[in-house]
Amino acid sequence: MAGLMLKVPTGDRLSLNGAVIENVGRSARLRLLTPGTQLLRLRDAIDPREADTPVGRLCHALQMILVGEGDSEALRSETLAALQPLRHAFVEAADRACIDEIGAHLQEGRDYQALRALGRLRKREAAILMRHGA
Repeated sequence: MAGLMLKVPTGDRLSLNGAVIENVGRSARLRLLTPGTQLLRLRDAIDPREADTPVGRLCHALQMILVGEGDSEALRSETLAALQPLRHAFVEAADRACIDEIGAHLQEGRDYQALRALGRLRKREAAILMRHGA
């Protein structure tokens, strides 16, 4: 994550290597310089009780990797294995390309980028479920 730029509005909380940090001053811009830092913006975090869809569960598992909870290699392997059934569930070419992008990020250890791509897929999943009344 070297060089990752973050905008941290007032009141935002971050989980940084297991510690929760809150910005109590003005909005700030931070640059993360240390590779391998475990970081998650808590406003983006998915509550485990809300991870009730296949993509939601993958997002939650990836969040656990980012905050250093559990065995990251096992979670990463499980997440990679769960992508193949998703490729069959999503029929749009753009969705399948997103799933391939997620897999590539995970294989290269770019967990934050994988989570961002999963966020896009989660929005598509929500739209599909809403359209089909699920």
